[in-house]
Amino acid sequence: MSVKYVDLGYPIYEGMPVFPGLPEVKVELKENLEAGDHWNGSVLTTYLHAGTHVDAPFHHFSGENLGIDSIPAENFVYDRPLMLDVPAQKKNDMITIEQLEAYGDSLHEADILIFNTHSYKKRDADFEAYADGFSTVSPEAAEYIREKLPNVKAVAIDTLSIENIPIGKTNNFRTHKAFLDPEKPNGTILIYEDVNLAPIVGQSIRQIYCTPLRIVGRDASICNPVAIIEE
Repeated sequence: MSVKYVDLGYPIYEGMPVFPGLPEVKVELKENLEAGDHWNGSVLTTYLHAGTHVDAPFHHFSGENLGIDSIPAENFVYDRPLMLDVPAQKKNDMITIEQLEAYGDSLHEADILIFNTHSYKKRDADFEAYADGFSTVSPEAAEYIREKLPNVKAVAIDTLSIENIPIGKTNNFRTHKAFLDPEKPNGTILIYEDVNLAPIVGQSIRQIYCTPLRIVGRDASICNPVAIIEE
C-alpha cells in the first residue's frame, strides 16, 4: 500500500482572509530582480493567529517557558489521529461530551482529535459565512478531554477558533485554558485552528506532524500540518 503526503494548512498570501478584526497579512518584496536587485527577498508581516496556526500556553497564560519554542518536538508528531465527524446543527453550535463518547475506545487511543464540523467547505467559497457562527468545542468537552484522555497531545478544528469567543469572554476562556494549561496533568494540549480538512476527509490517516516556527516566548505560530494518508 502506498502513502501520500498532504498539506492541512491554508496558503499564506497578501490580504488573505483572517478572523474579523485581526491585522491583515502583508507580503512585501523587499529586493526585486526585475528592479535590478541581485535577488528576490520578501518580508512577511502577520498576526500569529492568522490562517492555519497552533496555539501555545502563552496565548492564555503568563510566565516563562510557555511559548511555542518551549513545546517538545515530539508533541508535534501524532501517530494515532482520530477525526470526529461533528457537523454543525445550528449557528454557534458546540461539540459535546456525548459526541466525544460516541467514538468509544478509539477516543482513548488517539493522540490528536480532529473536529470536522464541515465548516472547511465554506472557507474558499464564502469566508464571511465561514467566519460567522461557526462551531466550537464546549468548555465541558474540553475539560473532559483534558481529564479523561491522557493520550491526547493536540486538538484541531476546521473553524477559526476552538472556542466561542463571545462566550469565552464571559467565562475566562474555559475551553482554551482547559487545553493549554501547563499545570494540569499530562502537559499542554496544543490547539490547531483554521485547519484544512479537505485532503483527509474519508481517508485513512496514518500520521500527522507539524514543524512550527520556534518563535521565542510567543503565543502561537502560523504553521502547515502535514498528514500521511494511505492510498
